[in-house]
Amino acid sequence: MIRVERAIRIAAPAALAWQVLGDFTATDLAGGICKGITLQGSGVGAVRTMVLEDRFGGGYVCERLESFDPVDRFMSYRLIDSGPVPFADYIGTIRVTPAGPEACVTVMTSAFVPVEIDEETARQMSVSNIETALANARQAVLARAGSRTP
Repeated sequence: MIRVERAIRIAAPAALAWQVLGDFTATDLAGGICKGITLQGSGVGAVRTMVLEDRFGGGYVCERLESFDPVDRFMSYRLIDSGPVPFADYIGTIRVTPAGPEACVTVMTSAFVPVEIDEETARQMSVSNIETALANARQAVLARAGSRTP
């Protein structure tokens, strides 16, 4: 099993960051990873289908929301249809933790078993996706922070 963990600091309150990162439709995080997301259901058990960017070979993957805690600002999700992605038994998490009143730290993780590819290639795929999602999250949160009225 491979585990990838990445974290960033965002210059915005945790509650504001969670508005972006706690949205299971993930539209603000998806740029460069997928070109469309649909959601079936709501809350724990909801399933999102993500149409992958062509650089991933197109196709889609489906993830089910496994846990969601808005108080602790944490969610986990499981890949239930891997489509063309060479990962099995994939579980992802997102956590937003306050870092003072006007900043937060966001941690994203993935844990999975690579399918018929070497571990380093699989790890780099996951690192790239998480770093893209975190960069997208920072941009979306800061845009919302800039639009807040005092």
